[in-house]
Amino acid sequence: MAKRQRLDHGLAGRLDQLERSVQLLKIYYEKYFSGIERLEPAKEREALRRKIRELDRTHFPNRVQRYRYQTMRARFVSLDQYIQRNLFMIERGTHPRFRFRADLADRAQGLAARRVSDYEQRRITEEATYREVYERYIDARRGCGQHTELEFQRVRTAIRNQVRLIKSRYKCGSVRFRVQVEDGRARIKALPQR
Repeated sequence: MAKRQRLDHGLAGRLDQLERSVQLLKIYYEKYFSGIERLEPAKEREALRRKIRELDRTHFPNRVQRYRYQTMRARFVSLDQYIQRNLFMIERGTHPRFRFRADLADRAQGLAARRVSDYEQRRITEEATYREVYERYIDARRGCGQHTELEFQRVRTAIRNQVRLIKSRYKCGSVRFRVQVEDGRARIKALPQR
């Protein structure tokens, strides 16, 4: 008849805690690899390594507990290799999830740069239009005998305010300007474009 071996309850509690720690470590690293967590859970991994080293030096009087520990240790070694392989791929820039995030970041930067360049282009075009209207307005004032010492910034500000007003009033996409002479005075007329 086989001899019944004594169960060490303190050791059983430590093994339960080790099993929970291995499961939690796997969850933490999956969160890190998927991008949910920003920081690598390296402290938890090192703490689990310390527990494994402590249990390596422990004597297991019960074969069932020794087998359970060896199984959990093998699971940890397998998980540790998986983590190490993923960290290596991250360092090299070949990890699929991190490469996808890097590609997204690159695309976002490209879009932002394109948006900035589109904005700059619109601003330059707008400025050129204001400058052209200003020049025509000054020429018309000169032709009418009016003084021509107007600052460009003041005229540009007046035109911009007029554009905002017309766009909000007429719900139009753009405004066209025409310089004309009425009653011997030069005027800038803003016309809504639909």
